[in-house]
This record gives sequence, structure tokens and C-alpha cells, in this order.
Amino acid sequence: MRLSFLLPALALLAAASSSAQTFVFKGERWEINDPFKMDNSIPPKPVVDPKKGTINAIKGTIDRVSNSGGIEVTLTRKLSEVVEVIWPLPSRLKEAQANVGRGEPAKALDNVEAVLKFFEPIKNVPGSWWVRASIVKLDALDRLENDAATESFLTAFEKEEAAKLPEVATQIQLARLMQRARKGEHAEVVKESTELLGKVETAELQARLHIVKGNSLYASKKYEAAMATYLRVPVFFGSETELVPKALLGAARSFRGMDSPALRDQKLEAVSNRYLYDIIVSYPVSKEAEEAKKMLPKEERAKAEADQKKIAAGGPLPEGVIMAKPKLADEEKVEGNK
Repeated sequence: MRLSFLLPALALLAAASSSAQTFVFKGERWEINDPFKMDNSIPPKPVVDPKKGTINAIKGTIDRVSNSGGIEVTLTRKLSEVVEVIWPLPSRLKEAQANVGRGEPAKALDNVEAVLKFFEPIKNVPGSWWVRASIVKLDALDRLENDAATESFLTAFEKEEAAKLPEVATQIQLARLMQRARKGEHAEVVKESTELLGKVETAELQARLHIVKGNSLYASKKYEAAMATYLRVPVFFGSETELVPKALLGAARSFRGMDSPALRDQKLEAVSNRYLYDIIVSYPVSKEAEEAKKMLPKEERAKAEADQKKIAAGGPLPEGVIMAKPKLADEEKVEGNK
């Protein structure tokens, strides 16, 4: 999640030269081999440059080769000596996030576990991606709706040092709310999510809480309130591109729930279909796009898919379509924990 102390900050131009994988010690810094960068062999193996540091997880050390006067010397530092990590968004963490968005939680877990394992020894060091990876794992477990696995992971996560930080604590509360929603405790979820919304500041947490609240309102058949709650996400937090499709799908379903003979003149099904169309066109690889296709009438689905292909080929946007607001490009991200 884009927490102020967890996620990559905006990279200043001056930081561009520091984007290589680097461990900082007191008085020096070492470039580190990226364990997620593979060669073209079969099976692929990590690309290793002996002049860069390589982590020995068993010994808890980093080793690298230095050439002094024509003599190669192996230098060793302890992982416990690392005081800062400078590391762009790991490729497997990026893929795990994409897996979650595409509704592939099992693949997301496979990718994120590799990141968690790598950063485990330095999980509390500024710049580490361990906490971020933990949040992505929570997202994947939520997609799986595996409450036993989620409970086990949350219980362990709550004991971590990072769990004491206010925004991480809120993430844990959010995960607990989603568990309670699956148990049908919707009145309590609406009440607690409303209270939390008044306390959090980050756009991502706001968006997530609105979706959790909207889901429980929808489950309680409070369709109009659910619709209004969902639509706050694209209106106020439109840059949260991983979450907007969920909110739009929730809004579309809410409009259909509101449809009744008394509101027939409002043509709410047509309004719902427009949101479904927007999901397919603007967020074509999302899990929600697949759900939207199932809900749209055949003719409208065909039009949405055709328009999406035109846009992908560089064609103009159909009238009224607003493409997803992009987040910060990955190459501009240089840090993890702050």
C-alpha cells in the first residue's frame, strides 16, 4: 500500500543515480545482486556479479569480491549491520500486485513469498520491502477468502515491530474488518469502518475502507448508501487504480439493487451497465472486468470489448470514457520503508 513510511517515495531527479540495489552500512554502501533478476538458462538462475554483494541467508552475511592490486579478496559484512536499503520496486513484488489485480491470488502468493523471504532478515531496516510485501500477501489471502490462512498470518504480523506503526495497525484493522464481513457482521463493519475513515489520511486506506464499508452496506441491502459509498473511490481517490474497478463494480451492482417499479424512469439498469462498460474499457485486465462481462447484455458486452481493443490499438477514447489515472511509474520508485 502507498503508506508514507512503507511505499516508495517520489524520486527526486538527484536520486536517479542511486536506483541500483544498494545496502548502506555505516561509512560505506555496497551494490547488491538482485535475486529476482534471472538469466536465460533452463531452468533460469539468478544473475550474479561477483563485484556486487550476494546475500548468504544461512550465515546472515553479505559477501562480495574486491580487487586490490590485482589480488581478489572476498569481503564480508553482516546483515545486522545494514542501516538502510535503497532498492527499486522488486520485480516479483510488482508481479504479485498485478496478480492480485487480475484475480490470481495463488500466483500472487508465490511471487510475494519470495520477496518476504529475501527481505526477512532486514525487515525493519528503512527501505526494506518486507512490510509492503506483507500487505500484498494480505490482499492475496483476501482474494482467496481463506480465513484460516489469513488469521494465522495476521496473528504473526501483529507481533511484528511494524505493527506498532499507526498506518500498519490500520491495515491490520482493515483486514480484520474484511474477515468480520465474511462472517456476516455487517452492521459492526459499517460502524467501525466509518470511525476509521475519520482517522486515516492516506488515499489508499481511504479507498479500501470505502470499499469495505460499501460491501457491507450492499450485503445489508442498503443499496443507495452502498452506491454513494462506492462512488467516493473513483471521485476522490481515482489514482488508486487497483481499487477503482472494485468500487465501480460495487456501484454497478448497487444501482441494480436500487432498480424498482418506483424508480423505473431513472433507468438505473442502464446506469449500471455504463459503469460495467467503463470497467471493461478502462481496466481490461482486472478481475472486475471479467465480472462486468458476465453482467452486461451480450450486445453491450461486445461493444465494450470492441471499444477496448480500439483503445489498445491507439484509437481515440469513446465519448465519456476516462482512462485510469496512472500511479507513479515503477522506475521512479526507489525506496521501501521510510
